[in-house]
Amino acid sequence: MNRFSGMRASAAILWLTVLWILLWGDLSFANVASGIVVALFVLTFARLPRLLRRDDLQTPRVRPVALLYFMGFVLVELVKSNLILAWEIITPGSRINNGVVAVPLRTTQPITMMVVANVITLTPGTMTIEAKGDPAVLYVNVLFLHDVEAVRRDLLHLEELAVKAFGSREARQQFADSVERAQLSTADERGQQ
Repeated sequence: MNRFSGMRASAAILWLTVLWILLWGDLSFANVASGIVVALFVLTFARLPRLLRRDDLQTPRVRPVALLYFMGFVLVELVKSNLILAWEIITPGSRINNGVVAVPLRTTQPITMMVVANVITLTPGTMTIEAKGDPAVLYVNVLFLHDVEAVRRDLLHLEELAVKAFGSREARQQFADSVERAQLSTADERGQQ
């Protein structure tokens, strides 16, 4: 094991231990010790994908500024959806209009699909109920479904931010090609009218 992989393993153990402590909500010796044990267990027995070479097209790359923007966007969406749900709970009557929306994603990178699906599920009022890989489609249960196209636009914007924050070169290229095809399709439709 070289020095770099040892540092990565140490960082992963530290990160998993911190998550464990945050989940329990109590900083104690028992929680720290059990967090380290759980982190070692996870890193030992989890089948993590082999890391690709740094210059590989499929290697996810974190872009700090885009990641901060992504995190800020998600935080704002979480606050908004919590306020909407709280308002629904405290006011009489019901504006709930439940439905499932299929959202075809523009990239096939698994990490992008995973992040988008998890952020959707974290947000009150929405839940990813299925994710299919080829072509990439998310099926999302929406509690306040009033405009299907608006939901799709919002989720595709979330995908765009995720690709910009930590997409591989291949995912960014897929995304750019998809946007270009959509723009050409829109221009053709306008030309035919």
